[in-house]
Amino acid sequence: MASIMERADENLLPAVYKEVSEAFTAGPSDLGYLTFIRNFVQGLASPMVSILVINHDRPTVLALGTLCWALSTAAVGVSQYFWQVAFLRAVNGLGLAIVIPALQSFIADSYADCSRGVGFGVLILIGTVGGIGGGAIATVMAGYEFWGVPGWRCAFIMMATLSSLIGFLVFLFVVDPRKTMKIDQESRENTER
Repeated sequence: MASIMERADENLLPAVYKEVSEAFTAGPSDLGYLTFIRNFVQGLASPMVSILVINHDRPTVLALGTLCWALSTAAVGVSQYFWQVAFLRAVNGLGLAIVIPALQSFIADSYADCSRGVGFGVLILIGTVGGIGGGAIATVMAGYEFWGVPGWRCAFIMMATLSSLIGFLVFLFVVDPRKTMKIDQESRENTER
């Protein structure tokens, strides 16, 4: 689910470029800058924040990263100035930089060596479905108003709400495979004695 929302969030802004352009009187280069700044921060931060995955509980790291990107996505939906959107897209990149290494590490430890490729394949498939769905939903919503609020803003707020919910569920219910591996190893050591 985190992968679905991650890819949906990545495709959200490009799906509503026209509406964002009109709302902030931004040109094509300005819109490209928004995507660039998110990607730049995400790429720059990924190696540094991947240390979190090594030293902390991965479901907690996933939940915090998801919350970071969800809050920044919601804030984009209520932004009044272009500079706010640019700053919040950078924060969004930080959240994604936290989530992606944690998710990949989680998948690597959740599958045996012989089937790890299947795990990553499923992760990519699920993410692609999220990207397609997020872009399609945002595109459809962008043409409407809901309770007097432009549809593109509602799409950002809806995506943020769903992302927050998924982050909360991950925090509550997902168990780090490292914990189960430690338990299995300890039980094997006890039976060998």
